[in-house]
Amino acid sequence: MNLNPQLTIVTITKDDAQGLARTLESAANWRSRSDIEHLVVFAGVVDQEDGDSPIIWQQQQSSGIAAAFNEGLERASGEWVWFLNGGDRIHEDLNPDWMMPLLSRTRAEMVTGAVHYDGESSLRTPPPPALQWPPAWSWPAHPGTMVRRRILNEVGGFDERWKVCMDFDLWYRVIGRATSVDVLSVPFARFDMNGVSSLPENYRLICKENSAVLWRYKFNALRSLACSAGRLLRVWLRGL
Repeated sequence: MNLNPQLTIVTITKDDAQGLARTLESAANWRSRSDIEHLVVFAGVVDQEDGDSPIIWQQQQSSGIAAAFNEGLERASGEWVWFLNGGDRIHEDLNPDWMMPLLSRTRAEMVTGAVHYDGESSLRTPPPPALQWPPAWSWPAHPGTMVRRRILNEVGGFDERWKVCMDFDLWYRVIGRATSVDVLSVPFARFDMNGVSSLPENYRLICKENSAVLWRYKFNALRSLACSAGRLLRVWLRGL
């Protein structure tokens, strides 16, 4: 176990041995560093053997995806937390020797990058700056986003009322608390399309919860738009 990790990778999984194996394999060289810990919150039965790379195993005590995330957050000890679900993989082009110094130098409280979805030929990079904030959809994917643990705790973690869109709800609260966000076009992860948010039978639920999140934070969105309009107006007036 790493005593003073800078980053905690939190992986949640349920009855998906093959998906979990892919995730653990992709993170093997990350776990070899003394400043990274890997925590697996699991439901059901898993094989807890992983060679010489130490993993913290925790059986889920509650039910639901958001609850599993929160159990991982409660156990995490790193300054930064990265939620990488079973089946998702760290992108092979993302080197920990590059990423970890960036986390130690940045003044941001959230760092989000590009994600390669399984079955797609190209990366999904972040949208243009004008479309980033306030988010009209959950474009920061949790496998491609790292957040300071302090911020996650301050906003109360994941809201367990959401069945699918708990990360979209979380981003609104994190962005409202964070003073700075780094948005990169660097590939962070490969996204497993077998998760609940990607299943066709959940499409109506996703639309319903996305709409509910937008309605819940409508005043946050309007305030952000007003601030952006004010900044643009000041820039325009200075140019006269």
